[in-house]
Amino acid sequence: MTTDMQHIAPTSTQPASVRRRAGESAQIMVFGTLAWIGYVWVAATVIYAIVVACVVRWGGLDTSLWRSLAAGWQQWVVFAAGITVSTTFLRMLLRNGATRRLVSVSAVATMSTIAVILAVWNMAGFTVEKLVYDANGWPQTLPSDAAFAWDDLPRLALDNILIAAVYYAAGWIIGCGYARWGTFRGTALLLPAAVPVAAMEFLVSPGFAGLNVDVVAAWRGEPHVAVTVLAGGALLAATVAVAARLTREATLR
Repeated sequence: MTTDMQHIAPTSTQPASVRRRAGESAQIMVFGTLAWIGYVWVAATVIYAIVVACVVRWGGLDTSLWRSLAAGWQQWVVFAAGITVSTTFLRMLLRNGATRRLVSVSAVATMSTIAVILAVWNMAGFTVEKLVYDANGWPQTLPSDAAFAWDDLPRLALDNILIAAVYYAAGWIIGCGYARWGTFRGTALLLPAAVPVAAMEFLVSPGFAGLNVDVVAAWRGEPHVAVTVLAGGALLAATVAVAARLTREATLR
C-alpha cells in the first residue's frame, strides 16, 4: 500500500505542474509582446487624436480617418509580433524548461489576446470617431464606400479578430522558417505564408479590417457573416496547426 501511494503521489501533481508551466510560458509571451506592441497602439491613438482635433478646429472630413490612419496598418504590426514567437520566445522558453508544445500554446494565447484587444481598440476608435463626426455633421465613409453605422460594431469586432489572428499566425510561420532554415530560406516562406492571409482578406468586410486599399474595398462585397465565421475559423485553425507543426520541428540556431 505504501509503495502504491508513493508511486501515485508524483503523478497526481503532474497536471498541476504542467498547467503552471503553461501559464508561466503564456504570461511571458503575452506580456513580452504587449510590452512593445502596446506602445504602437498608444502612439497611433495619440497621433490620430491630434490630427482629428486639428481637422475639427480648421477643416472637415467625409471619410473615416481611424480606418486609414490608425487601424488600416495594424495587421503588419501583429504580423511582426507573430514572427517573434520563434525568433525571440522559442529559445528563451526552451532554455527555461518549456516544451515546444507549451511554446505553441503560449503563441495561441498571445494571438488570441492581441486579436481581442485590437478588436476592442478598433471598436472604441470607430465609436469615438462616429460621435465626433456626427457632432460635426460629417459622413463617416469607409473604404468600401459605405457609411459606418452603430449596428456594424459586432461585424467590426469579428473581422478584426480574424484578421489580427491570421496575420499573427502567418508571422509565426515565417518566424519558424527563420529559426529553422535561416534568413534566406525563411524569407522564401513569405509567399506560402501569404496564402492564408490573402484568403482571409476575402472573408472579412473590406471596410472594417484587412488591407486598406480603396479600389479593392469598393470592388468586392461583404461576405455573409456565416461564411466569415465558418470559413474564417477553419482557415485560422489550419494556419495555426501548420505553425504549431513547424514549431515542434524548429531547431535553435
